[in-house]
Order: sequence, then structure tokens, then C-alpha cells
Amino acid sequence: MKFKQNILIIIVILICFSCDQKKFNDVLPYAIEIKEVRSYFKAIDIKKRLEKFDIKSYIVLEKTSDGDWFKIISGAEESLENIKKYKSELENLMPIKDIQIVNFEKVKNKIEFDFKENLEENKRLKSKSPNLPKKIYNLINKFPDDKNFIVKRFFVSNAPDSIKNIRKFKSAYDNINHDLPRGISLKNLMKESECLAEVIYEDNIFGDRVTLDIVKLKKNLDLEIFDQSNKFDEIANYFAELVLETGNYNYENKIRIKASSFKEFSGYKVTIQPKKSSDNLRTYFILVSLDSEYLVFSQSTEKSDEEILDIMKELGKNDGLNSYDEFYNSFYALPNECNINDTFISISSEKLSRKYARDRGNAKWAKKMVGHWQTSVYYNGVKNGNWALSFFDLLGKSKVSLIYDNLYIKAQKRNSSTKTIDLFGKKGVIFKGRYPFELSFPGNRFVVSLNNFNRGKLTGGDMVTVAECLQLK
Repeated sequence: MKFKQNILIIIVILICFSCDQKKFNDVLPYAIEIKEVRSYFKAIDIKKRLEKFDIKSYIVLEKTSDGDWFKIISGAEESLENIKKYKSELENLMPIKDIQIVNFEKVKNKIEFDFKENLEENKRLKSKSPNLPKKIYNLINKFPDDKNFIVKRFFVSNAPDSIKNIRKFKSAYDNINHDLPRGISLKNLMKESECLAEVIYEDNIFGDRVTLDIVKLKKNLDLEIFDQSNKFDEIANYFAELVLETGNYNYENKIRIKASSFKEFSGYKVTIQPKKSSDNLRTYFILVSLDSEYLVFSQSTEKSDEEILDIMKELGKNDGLNSYDEFYNSFYALPNECNINDTFISISSEKLSRKYARDRGNAKWAKKMVGHWQTSVYYNGVKNGNWALSFFDLLGKSKVSLIYDNLYIKAQKRNSSTKTIDLFGKKGVIFKGRYPFELSFPGNRFVVSLNNFNRGKLTGGDMVTVAECLQLK
């Protein structure tokens, strides 16, 4: 009996050993890099998803001149011929974009396998719900929750109760980078809404994207509605025609569609061919809930109609945008309570691409920002006018210190218009004057700035008050 037990233990050990993931090294120098991301937790999501495709992978930390990257690596082979064969097998198994062969010899001085003990990144801020209107929370909860996506870009915008106050929301419709269907103005859409939001999702492995806009419509729309019993259809048709009126296209089509999620929706799929010389079609889904409470737009140049409709079926389920760390850690940094309670206008955020660095002359600090999220928040007050918050989420304190203390603050010290200021035990920089142009400082995982713009009137003391209200822990 004991002999059989020993044999069983040996078999289990052998099985476990055979299941162990090979990692590239000096002996097995060739491997496949599937993805690189700034966040360790995003790397974990990708690794877990690969497991569902029976693809074994491991995560290494690469320290480069452009900052830290978490690389999701698969395989380890002795020869270039074998790794090319494995690469072909992966590409046949799933169409991953931009996978590449890496050579251990070229990266071994920059990578770490055992990095978890020194990992600074926290998954979530420890914060309370920001002091924002309830309608904003109702809206962000409507977006789908899918661990296969990252939020590449988003905006959430408040809207005025009266059209007369639309200019107070100018910072939103003038500054938000959006992907609304052609022919549809953000400013005009805000006039018809209580609040609205847009998310551009990106598949964390395949890279294809889908845009989703959700609009909470006002009860009394400034639209000509002829049939109240068919109000939802007239609203959907109105926006569908706005798209079609943007040009005389070689091909145009408008067909009725329906979708069911947290409400029943009906509307149109509008298809146009933007360029006569191109075979590419552009398709927009325009849907309105049957109670005329919500308007939804969706589009993708890469996903099929069926895939988009499947995503829309998930509206209103689970935790919505709160399930995405890249949303949560910017949105929930806003104040829970503060002595300055100006009107929230909008929040928008975007994962910075390499174009961001190129547009800034590939400066060292700019290249280190690539792959991180930049967030802008706008407010308006009767006394303070227009002012803004900006967050650069660099994930860890040492990265913030590297960029802010070593690169930014040194440059600002040479500027006679600024002075240093103590905040949270760290040095920040504030512009001089009654209404400073900017206050910037390091705050936990963020580089933060407050700005007066378009004649904003936050005093230096007001800026410090807002800074101390932020939930940065």
C-alpha cells in the first residue's frame, strides 16, 4: 500500500513538472512577446484570458529608458526555427496583432522575473463615492462589464437643466475628444440630455475596438415629435437622418433593428460608404429605449454586427464602468466632500499612445507617459468660473517622483513665474498671481494639476483647498 502511495506521489510530481511553464533564458533564448502593458493587473487579465485558449504565458518586468513595461511572454525555444514555428501556431490559433519574437540575450539585463515583492501598484484607490449627481452614477452603471476589454478612452458629461445655461458647459463640448457618429454635435446632444457618456473599448489581446455612447434623454426634448405614441422611433429616426445628411454617399442604407438589455430598445442600423474609391463601409447603431428615456450609439470598424449587438445586450448589468480599474482610479479620486462645491461639468480620460510622445518631440518625460492614462475634469462655479483638474496615473510613487521631481519640477524652478509649495509632504509648483494659472504636485500614484482656464478665478488658497479634498490614497 505504501509502495503504491509513493508511486502516486512520483506521478503527481512528474505531471506537475511537465505542466510547468518554460521561461526563456540563456539556454532557451527565444520566446514570443504577446503584449506589453504598464499595469501589472492588466497583464494578469491578459494572462488569464490566454489560459482559456490553452496558451501558457508568463509575465516579466522590463525596465527601459521609457519606463517600466509588463511583458506577457509565451514559450521558450532553443532555436529561431522552433520559435518561428511556435509563432505560426499561435497566429493560427488566434489572430493576435503585433506578436513578436524576443531574444533573451538582448533583454536579459533589463528584465526581472521576480518583481512582485517590489510591486508598488495598487489595484484600487481607497476612496468614497465622489460628490456628484445621482444621475451620473445611474449612467456609468449602464455600461457593459467585460474583462476582455480595457477602457481605452471615455468621457462622462453632465448637462444643463436649461438650454440657456449651455455655455457654462462649453469646457465639455469644446475640449472633449469624442467619437460620436458623424453629423451629431456633442453640444446639440447635450441640449437634449440630462447626462451622457462615451466609452471606447479595446480588446486586451486582439486590439479591435468598439465605441459605445449612452445618453440619458430629457423628458421634454427640443425636437419636433409628431406622434407621442411612437416617440422613441421618431427620436431614433431623427439621429439616423443626421448621419445620412452628412453627404451624398456612394452607398447608403437604413434598416430597423431591436435590442434587449436593461430596457427594450428599437432603432436603426445606418450604413454609409464614405469614399467612393473604398470598399469600406461605416456602420452606426442608433437605438432608443421604448420609453424614450435612453439613446444609445455604437460603432466599430472591426467588430461584426452580431458582436456589437451582443455587447449591447450586456448594458445595465453588473458594475458597469466601476469594474474597470482605469476608470475607477481616476473617477474616484474626485472629492467626496469639499468646501468648494462648484458644478461638475465632465470627466474624460485616454490611454496615451506613442503619438503623444511624438507630438512632444519624444521628450524623455513624454515617452515615460505612453501607456498611462491622462484624465481631465472640468468644473464651473458662479464665483470661480471655469477651472479644471488633470490626473496622470503613473501607477506608483517612485514613477511619479521620477517624472515630476526629476524632470518637471527642475524645469519649473527656472521659471520666474512659479514658486514651490508644500503639499502632502511633497514639493509642488504653483504659478504666481491672484488667480494662478496652475498648481501641480505629486499625489500618490498621480501627477496632479489644477488649472484656471478661460478666465477661471480659483485663488491659490482655493487650489490648495481642492487639492486637499482629492481622494488620492
